[in-house]
Amino acid sequence: MAWCIQAETAMASYLLNGARLVEKAVFKQGSRILAAAPCFLEQQKRHLSIHEYLSMDLMRDVGINVPRGGVANTAEEAYQIAIDLEVEDLVVKAQVLAGGRGKGQFTPPSNLKGGVKIVYSPEEVKDITAKMIGYKLVTKQTGEQGRICNKVMVCERRYTRREYYFAIAMDRKFKVSV
Repeated sequence: MAWCIQAETAMASYLLNGARLVEKAVFKQGSRILAAAPCFLEQQKRHLSIHEYLSMDLMRDVGINVPRGGVANTAEEAYQIAIDLEVEDLVVKAQVLAGGRGKGQFTPPSNLKGGVKIVYSPEEVKDITAKMIGYKLVTKQTGEQGRICNKVMVCERRYTRREYYFAIAMDRKFKVSV
């Protein structure tokens, strides 16, 4: 029993000494620590935010196989793109800089559920596009205020066998990819 009390006393002494060392370091380096604090509290800056159709154009330019399609600012333009594609399975995607578009919902009076729709005719493309363009899409990332949809991408539907995610890690100190 006595050894247990001695061990507890020794542990408390070590902890107290450790706390005192930390306290001294903070007081000696306090101005440096406080001066560095704002850089940790600064909002992250995003230097690259592009719509899906632009990223698909970039991939197409370097030879990566992506679905054929186009971007429309109106329901009529979307309808014409769908006719030009000459396929029955089409996808209409709201071009909004937010994740979770497929699970989002457009604001009234549209009330359309989802910013990614699979359709089977140019007429459906026109109807769905009319319910997207000019309305706000609310997702988990946008919050209740949502983001307005000004463009839609109409493309052929592909049946994926494999799905890959591509990411580049950035070293913020040197502003380069790693």
